[in-house]
Amino acid sequence: MNHIFTSRPASKSVVMAIGLLLSVGQAQAATIYASGQRLIPAVPGVHDDLRENFIYAFDSSTGIATPVSPETTGLPSALAGTAERGLLGFASGGQLVEIDPLTANLTPIGSANGLSSTGFDILDDQRGFIIPFDSNFNTQQIHALDLATGMATPKGSATAVGDAIDEIRGTPLGTAEPFIISLGSVENQLYGVDLDTDSLIHFNPETGEAAVVGSVGAVTSGDRSIYSGFAALTGVDTNQDGSFDALFGNVNFIDSDNDSDTPSERLGGIARFNLTDGTWELVGTNPGVIFFGFARTPIQYSQSSPDLRLREFIICRNFVV
Repeated sequence: MNHIFTSRPASKSVVMAIGLLLSVGQAQAATIYASGQRLIPAVPGVHDDLRENFIYAFDSSTGIATPVSPETTGLPSALAGTAERGLLGFASGGQLVEIDPLTANLTPIGSANGLSSTGFDILDDQRGFIIPFDSNFNTQQIHALDLATGMATPKGSATAVGDAIDEIRGTPLGTAEPFIISLGSVENQLYGVDLDTDSLIHFNPETGEAAVVGSVGAVTSGDRSIYSGFAALTGVDTNQDGSFDALFGNVNFIDSDNDSDTPSERLGGIARFNLTDGTWELVGTNPGVIFFGFARTPIQYSQSSPDLRLREFIICRNFVV
């Protein structure tokens, strides 16, 4: 399932993100995965625009990515990782799958639940969550996902996200039409980015209660750039204590400097989110590349190349737009 579809009259984008497990480094570390695509601009008389799908690895302290795989296609739309089972995906039709780290073969887990979600995360305590969208691409309620059976159970109110947004901005309940495109967790607390209002949303995984982090619209880049979305989130274990303590996400730019006198470009960015006010700071960018869904799992890897001994990685594979 390797495609993207959008409905953005209200700044909504549905991004089907994909990822794959890869062995890198010889130390035990929080390894992060994601999807990415490299654009090779057209050369008149030679070829049209080329879009190449890769797995990328990059150090989260710099955000600089390097392809570490041949071109690849066809993995699930949402990713999460566990220490025991490695990389999992939430595939089309609501099928939970295990992704083989070397072959990218998909092994179904349990039964399909019929839901669609581009957000999937597994907390440090190994509880899984998704946030399904309806026919209008509204996402209102997290669901606990049983990692053995694939079955999903709603948590909290069926209008939790919209009510949280309406209450903080003073609009009538039922006004907000949120689309949470991604989920990530820090210290067993869930977070998601709403593309309709450009807001960071916190979820209580026990109750399903939602709350806006900081203010509505905090997840914006202001006059720094024109951006195309925030398709992925994941926690990162920055201090190597076994618990994810920082929230990272992707920031895909179409105009990195917001200057009409300079050309716009693809620019895949990695950002670290502030969990107090909902803003983010850019870590690094990759010209010609855009990134999508992230996942991570604290397992041990081995790789003969010393050049890949990074303490933390974000691995990305391509996406077709």
